[in-house]
Amino acid sequence: MKITNYHSDRIKIEFFEACPGQAWCIHGSNRSGIEDFFTLLAEETEETSKSQIQRPTSCGLFSFADQQARFEQELKNNDTDFMDRIDPGTPARDLLVCPEDHRALIRAFDLDKVLDQGISQLSTGQYRKLLLLAQITKGKKWLIIQALYDGMDKTGRTEVDKALTICLAQGIQIIITVHNPEDIPCWATHLCIMDQGRLAFSGEKDILLNHWPSLTVRPDFKVSMDDILKQDKKKSMNSPATGSREGQELVRLENGKAGYLGKPVFQNLDLVVCKGDHTLISGPNGCGKSTLIQVITGDHPACYQNRLWLFNIRRGTGESIWELKKNMGIVSPDLHKNHMVPGSALDCVLSGLFDSIGLYTRPQNDQIKTAMTWLERINLRHRAQTPFRALSYADQRLVLIARALIKLPCLLILDEPTQGLDRANREALLNFLARAEEEKITTILYVSHRQDEFKDFFVHHLQMEKQSSTQG
Repeated sequence: MKITNYHSDRIKIEFFEACPGQAWCIHGSNRSGIEDFFTLLAEETEETSKSQIQRPTSCGLFSFADQQARFEQELKNNDTDFMDRIDPGTPARDLLVCPEDHRALIRAFDLDKVLDQGISQLSTGQYRKLLLLAQITKGKKWLIIQALYDGMDKTGRTEVDKALTICLAQGIQIIITVHNPEDIPCWATHLCIMDQGRLAFSGEKDILLNHWPSLTVRPDFKVSMDDILKQDKKKSMNSPATGSREGQELVRLENGKAGYLGKPVFQNLDLVVCKGDHTLISGPNGCGKSTLIQVITGDHPACYQNRLWLFNIRRGTGESIWELKKNMGIVSPDLHKNHMVPGSALDCVLSGLFDSIGLYTRPQNDQIKTAMTWLERINLRHRAQTPFRALSYADQRLVLIARALIKLPCLLILDEPTQGLDRANREALLNFLARAEEEKITTILYVSHRQDEFKDFFVHHLQMEKQSSTQG
């Protein structure tokens, strides 16, 4: 892999070369140009075909775009509406070429127990590992990987590092991108640092790490709490459905359970979230964290099979989930994947006022003004009319965070909200949540496996574990 004198409107690469025996890690903040560099490495376009770029012929790609394309294909083929149960989707095994020839790698990825499960039953971390393994089993000699560690717990990262070390020993060349210094893998031999569309530093990893350059990275999430307090927060704290009494229950789940095809994902789970009781949910990939969130938000059929109350209303008693969602702001990997409708960044933020995926109601002028203010807060006002799917993954995530916050909801449900964000944006979001707690803006239900996100403002901590009978 070799690039010389490549110039575009967004990035300028004077020289980059990955030689045999080298394993490269490309580090960069969200708007450093790292996603454009990944695209340059991964895709042959008319523009790049005219440049001095030498690519390997046998190259396997792992990217957010490929993950989304695979998800949309699964959704297109989903037959849940015609079955008396959830369609589990394509068996994981079917994505692998000759899985019996790759048993050691499958075990290293800790996927041997889930190969007969459907893709829709896998956690985010399991799904990402499976898609990477699918590229490896195709016999690719090069792997170009985008932000692989996002969405993986510590154990999952260790498994991936072990598996990729095996790949390197088999002569497979690897280039990986990361947004956070702590994600730079142990197996990488060389490191590039992207800054302002250029390769600011490049060389042997250990040398660069010993002299880590001090690059100033400012967060794109720039929300002033003083500015927020000018909004009508009484609307969120004193809505008719919830009242204003401190300690009032927002969520109650008694002896909760959910699963797929008779296999439990979680069971015997009790959860109570009261107003002001910010709650952290953690646990390994596959323990059911996201499934629990789907039950609470009404996006999993088990919400009707459980003793579940939202805002003191028992689910399954004829209530409208849309009325309940008026009091929720939601960010999750599931919501992100399902946001496939046409629409701009502005449309996406506005849709948070109507609790819909896509904008189907004509917004009022004051609502548009509020949405534009939120786009300015995430430094995307200039891209208000850009199609949501044309934004980078990190910018899509920031737009979804703005979508959840625009109405200052009574209950803010954040399932791995910092996936795809660099350290500066992650810390900026967490600092905002800490201020939101101080000002009693909302009650936070937060899912994460990152210990650096376990903040002091969380009143309760629910630690979930994998069920022994399933890995889903």
